[in-house]
Amino acid sequence: LAVLISQMEQQEQLSIDTETTAISPRIAEIVGYSFAWRPGQAFYVPVRGPEGDRVLDPADTAAALKPIFENPVIAKIGQNIKYDIIVLRTLGIELRGIVFDTMVADYLIDSGERSHNLDHLAKKYLGHETIRISEIIGSGKNQLRMDQAPVAAVGEYAAEDADVPLRVLPILADRLSADDAK
Repeated sequence: LAVLISQMEQQEQLSIDTETTAISPRIAEIVGYSFAWRPGQAFYVPVRGPEGDRVLDPADTAAALKPIFENPVIAKIGQNIKYDIIVLRTLGIELRGIVFDTMVADYLIDSGERSHNLDHLAKKYLGHETIRISEIIGSGKNQLRMDQAPVAAVGEYAAEDADVPLRVLPILADRLSADDAK
């Protein structure tokens, strides 16, 4: 974690995402954090998982990551970043330096679309099929919470959740600029 933090401190921009135990950000607990600053490379920091899986202490990890999240000089991007803002706020962390939300940008570009979720954006802009959350936690009455799924599977899913916004950012930013020029 210390090595990852030292690398993030040197970045101008980070794509961030949180994995949680619930859809509602006010009651959700952090399962893990994901970060990306180079397309195709992302990192997952697990703090909750099934018994026997290796995770870090949630409180110690939040405290260690707080300076990164609160640093306004490091630009933060993400998908539906409002959710992450609320979840982090429950930990006493104020997310600063927010510059781009890919979900909001796609809505501004194409408000008539039915979906602006990450799976849709990855397919639409990158031709990429993302890992579906149902592949990790299942669905219906047998659905798991994210902290009950294997950390390795959650890590791959979460890393993609940080990587895809970073990869679609330049495409969306160009489209927004082109729309402004009209």
